[in-house]
Parts: sequence; structure tokens; C-alpha cells
Amino acid sequence: MKNYASKDYYKILGLNYDAKPEDIKKAFRRATVKYHPDVNPNGEKIFMEIKEAYEVLIDENERKNYDFIKGYDVLKRQKQQKKQKTYTSPESVQKEYRQNASNQKQENKKQNEEDKKNEHTETSKNFGDTLKDIVNGLFSGDKSKNENERPQPKDGEDITMPIEISYKEAMNGTNRKINVLHTEVCPVCQGKKFANGSKCKYCKGTGEISLHKKLNVKIPPHTENNKKIRLQNEGTKGLNGGKNGHLYLVVKITDDSFFKFDGNNVFCEAEITPYEAALGTEKEVKTLSGMAKLKIPQGTSSGQKFRLAKEGLFDENTKTKGDQIVTIKIKLNENLSEKEKKLYEELKNISEEK
Repeated sequence: MKNYASKDYYKILGLNYDAKPEDIKKAFRRATVKYHPDVNPNGEKIFMEIKEAYEVLIDENERKNYDFIKGYDVLKRQKQQKKQKTYTSPESVQKEYRQNASNQKQENKKQNEEDKKNEHTETSKNFGDTLKDIVNGLFSGDKSKNENERPQPKDGEDITMPIEISYKEAMNGTNRKINVLHTEVCPVCQGKKFANGSKCKYCKGTGEISLHKKLNVKIPPHTENNKKIRLQNEGTKGLNGGKNGHLYLVVKITDDSFFKFDGNNVFCEAEITPYEAALGTEKEVKTLSGMAKLKIPQGTSSGQKFRLAKEGLFDENTKTKGDQIVTIKIKLNENLSEKEKKLYEELKNISEEK
């Protein structure tokens, strides 16, 4: 015999102690729709109590044992007695009624035993069908119609993520390997969050798993800042035959501390000393392809520009390279020696005489 002492199965199902079997089934269906783990991930504990209450109350023998232990059988008899007092018949009629009831009880004894057995079998079958209904979402509408319905396809969601490239890569194009994190339906529970009657251990009850996927991405030449590059079907996977989402890469062109860009031309600055500006010199300048020598003539002024031909970016459309434009900045030594100061004084006097 089960331990019924600590549980009120009627209260769990929201029923009175004199509920009919059809009322018990309806109450179980309503509670299952609300608390079944496939519908309510937080209702697993409550659902187990609902299931236990249903199995006891729908079985005639189990229910009798439960009512006896909890005292509900006394309440039922008292209620029946009140009904009999309300409709009191003459004593002779009551005596005849009791005699007929006794005879009827003997006649139906064998039939009741067979009915109990059949009802128990039918109960197990109904409970199994009920759970199947919940899983397939068949509690609403026409059951015979819904049994032939299948889950509707659902397309996967798109994923958006940034990708940083240099200006040179943006102009010339490049290839990048990226690591994408996206979600897929759990292969164990198929997104239902529960497997083998309990929370799915593989996805921890989320119905989804996260995967890292490495992709080789081609950035085309002349890519602009904030441009979106679409990788088809690389987003979240679709459900029930739905299409996969797409992956969108948003291009972010990073600034360069030395070079500036305008089209396929490259701009930079070069510092020289006053005497180099006055006497002329040959200066090594950084380019995109390495170092290049720049000839600076005598008498060069600050802000003057020089061109390094074909040291810019390659243009895929015209199949030509741009130039590098170098702006000269004359920088004076802030910590002049006494000798340097005297020399500048001499230069000043010579300039004033002129």
C-alpha cells in the first residue's frame, strides 16, 4: 500500500472528494497543460505530484484505499446519508430498497471485478495517451485532426558581428579566418529540454547548444567602412526543416597612426632638421611596402610636399597603384648647445645684413 498520509490528491488536482472519474480526467488534462515539463520547464516537480495524484484517484481500488486512510470515505457516507434523509420514504419502502440493493450487489459482484480490471487497463492507456497529447500539443482543437499535424518549420535567426581590417586591407582586399559562436538545437532532446523523463543533461535543459565554427572570409577590394558582408546559411540553424539564418560581418576600418588614406593615395609626414632643410638631404621614409629614399632639395620649407610614385594602394579597377605624398615638417632641437646657439646667432646676423 502506498503512503498517502502526507498528500491531499484532491487538492493537488483542484477537486472535491466526491469528484467523478470524468472530472478527474479533465482536471488532470488542465493541470498537465500548465505544468508539463515540455510546456513549463519549472513545473517538473509539480507535474510529478499531479501525475501521482491522477494515477491514484483514477484507479478505483487505489482511490478506495486512499479515501479510507484520509477519512474521505466517512465524509462520502455522511453526505449520502444526508441525501437519504432529505428524501425520506416510508419504512416499508426503505426496507425494500435495502433488500434490492443487497441483491443487486451480489449480482454485480463478478461484473465489478471484471470492470475494475478493464478500467485499470484503460486508465494506463488513457494516461499514456494524455502524455502523448501533451508532447504533440493536441489538447486544443480537434484531436483527430491534430494527430496528423506536424510542427511548422521555423527559420533560424541571423547573426551580426564586427570584423576589423586595416585601410590597406580594405583597399586591396584580404582573407580572414574568424571564429563564430552560434547556437543549434540540442541533438539529444531535439530542443524539448527534457530527455528520458528528466532535464536534458547534454544541453542542461536549455534545448540548445553553443558551437564555435571557424570560417575563412574573403574581404573584397575597395570595401567601405560599416559595409555588411553576408555569409549565407552561417547563422542559427532552422527548426523542423526551416532555413538557416545568415551571418553578417560589419566591416570596421581601423585608423593608422602613421599613414592616412585618400582613395588609393597614401599620405604621411617626415621630420627634418633646419640644417637638412637648408642644405638638402636624403631621407628614408616608411612606405606600405617597406622603406624608400626621399631626396629633399636645399631650401625646403616646412609643409612642403613630395611625391613617391607608385608607393600607394593598388586599384583593382584600373590595375594601377597610387602615390605616397610626404609632407615635410621641420623640427628644431629644443635643447640647443652653446655652440649651436652661437651658430644660430651668426646665421641671424648674416640674414639681417642681407
